[in-house]
Amino acid sequence: MSNETDIIKATITSITQATKRIKVFRLDYENRDFTFKPGQWIDLYAPVEGKNIGGYTITSSVFEKGQIELAIRESSTHPVTQYLHNDVTPGSTVMITEGQGKFFITEELLKSPLTFIAGGIGLTPLISMFRSMDKTKTPLKIFYSVSSDEDILFKDELAPYTVFTATKSHTANWEGETKRIDLEMLKKYKTDFFSDFFICGPRPMIDGIVSQLVQAGVDKNKIHYEKWW
Repeated sequence: MSNETDIIKATITSITQATKRIKVFRLDYENRDFTFKPGQWIDLYAPVEGKNIGGYTITSSVFEKGQIELAIRESSTHPVTQYLHNDVTPGSTVMITEGQGKFFITEELLKSPLTFIAGGIGLTPLISMFRSMDKTKTPLKIFYSVSSDEDILFKDELAPYTVFTATKSHTANWEGETKRIDLEMLKKYKTDFFSDFFICGPRPMIDGIVSQLVQAGVDKNKIHYEKWW
C-alpha cells in the first residue's frame, strides 16, 4: 500500500491496558472500504516528527465490520508506538492502510486441523486467525510462550485451547509450563503432527521449532511462520 488513495482515516474509540506493557486499541473506520486477511498487519501513520509510520498486526476477526483492534507493546525507541501509548485518547484520529503481508490463513485452512505456536507479542496475528475460525469445527491446539505469566495477552479467551509457558519468571500460583516450547512439549500435549502449523515470535524460537518439526517428519508445506525480532 503506497498510494494516498489506499490510506484511510480511523478514529481510536477505546484504549485498554491489557498487560503491563501492552495496550489494546479499537479503531473505527466507519463505512470506508477496508479489507484484511487473518494474520495481516497495517501501516499506521501518526502526527509525530521523524519516522511517522508503524506496522501493527490486526487482532480482530475478519467478520467484524467497521472497526479493527490492535494490541501494541510499548517501545522505548519507536516514535509512533510511543505516541500511541503516551499521547492518544479516545477520539484521536490516525491514518491507516488496509491489511498487508503474506503471513495469513486462508479460508480453506480455517477448516483444517491447526496448531498455533506464539512467542510474546507474536501472538497477535494468531489471535486474529483464532477469532476468525469456527472453533466447533476446527481442531485447534495453541502453544503460547511468554517471559512472565503476567505478560499473557487474552488469557481467558485463549485458555480452553492453549498450553501456556512462562520461561523466565512466574507468580506463586502459576500452574503452566516453565520451559521453552519444543518438540517434547508438543508431544506431551498430543499435538497433531499432520495439522498445519502457524508460528510467530522471535527468530531463534521459530528457527528451533521449525527445525524440530521438519526432523519429526512434518511436511514443510504445512509449516507457516513469520519472524519478527
